Amino acid sequence: MQPYRVFIAAEVIATLKACRSGERRLITRLLDELADDPFRTGDYVERDDIGRPIQVLIIGSRAVCFWADHAVKEVKIIDLRQAGT
Repeated sequence: MQPYRVFIAAEVIATLKACRSGERRLITRLLDELADDPFRTGDYVERDDIGRPIQVLIIGSRAVCFWADHAVKEVKIIDLRQAGT
């Protein structure tokens, strides 16, 4: 399967820049893995305001929130926040 493209919301990039370098490397590696395996599920699922399932993966002290748009072969990273919030 051809890798999906990963799109990252601007506010997520700002949060990623503020992460410690080790944590940033882990999250960046996860983004590469999601491109190769867009069917990966999170540690739990939330719903956005239109009811779409948002996968939430815990990486260190952070929660990475994303959804896969299979119709256009893209993974959308929509939030990066402290885990547990």
